[in-house]
Amino acid sequence: MTHPLSRRRVIGAGGTAAALAVALTPQVSRAQTSPPGGRTGQLITLVTPTRVFDSRTASPAIGGGKISSGSAVGIPVSGGTLDGSGVSVAFVNCTITDTEGSGYLTITQSDLTGELPPPLTSNINWSTSGQTLANLLLTAVGGESTISVACGGNGRTHFIIDLQGYVPIP
Repeated sequence: MTHPLSRRRVIGAGGTAAALAVALTPQVSRAQTSPPGGRTGQLITLVTPTRVFDSRTASPAIGGGKISSGSAVGIPVSGGTLDGSGVSVAFVNCTITDTEGSGYLTITQSDLTGELPPPLTSNINWSTSGQTLANLLLTAVGGESTISVACGGNGRTHFIIDLQGYVPIP
């Protein structure tokens, strides 16, 4: 038996979360005859890309300004959903701009309890000052429908988070 996704076209560089979700949605719908929790209907909700955070314009009180190594910011993503519902998984595009030095950002579910160890991976990296880079990613969403953006390395940067789609809390 072939894997259901093996027949799907791979979306390369320049693909969007919407294209990825559209490519995956029919396979997910057919693969799950009985969705978890008895849910019916669409599993992935696509949205018009919605800016949920921009450190260039946000108040310092909520994490505005450049993020530097050793810092983390909690970003609520439910405000970008169609109905303000809770989010369990988010498709987000993270853009970094006006970088200084070198470093990386790790985007994960927020951990309101402080019990989860930090991941050993990064989602977007920069190697020199003055770069602007973007990366589309899929992440679990933590308490209060928030994600955590943490900075490591030896630099700092502005960052922007745009919600592309989500899986609502069942």
